[in-house]
This record gives sequence, structure tokens and C-alpha cells, in this order.
Amino acid sequence: MTAAEVADEIRRYLAGATGRPELLTVPASTPLFGRGVGLDSLTGTLLLRQIRERYGVDVAAEDLNLDSLASLASLAAFVAERVGASGASGASGGSGAS
Repeated sequence: MTAAEVADEIRRYLAGATGRPELLTVPASTPLFGRGVGLDSLTGTLLLRQIRERYGVDVAAEDLNLDSLASLASLAAFVAERVGASGASGASGGSGAS
């Protein structure tokens, strides 16, 4: 899965979770918090939970500084990199308890 595909899925999730259809077309460079998408801490937490459930990537555990949350592009790249690394020959197995 590419970063662009992940970004599109994140856009769809954010638009649905926030009730803001304009997020379907937000540029990938848009910041997720503050100006831009404008996520608050609750919506950010829900987004991280959705990513963990959908992709098996625990952003908070793997990115302690949460630099990957700077923008839609940085988050999508972070997730796509991990999905690609763990799913290169099959994406159903994990390396720990879920």
C-alpha cells in the first residue's frame, strides 16, 4: 500500500469522523493539528486507534515524539512504510498481542 493510498483512507476516515466533507480533498501537506485539519486531542486519539485497527500500526508506540503526526503526508508515509515492511509477503501476521 502506498502513502497516497493511506492518505486517501485517512482523508475518508477524518471526513466521516468529523462530519467535514471538505477533508476529503485536503492537501497531503496540511497539518493535522492546529491550523489545517484542526484535530483536537480526542479526534487525534480516535485517528490513532483507527490506524492501529486498520493497519496494525501503533503510531504512539513506534513514534515516541509523534513527529509522524505533523501532517497528513507524514502520517501516511509512516503508516505505509510500516505496512510495507510487515506486509511484504503477507499482512495477516503480527509480532505481538493485539
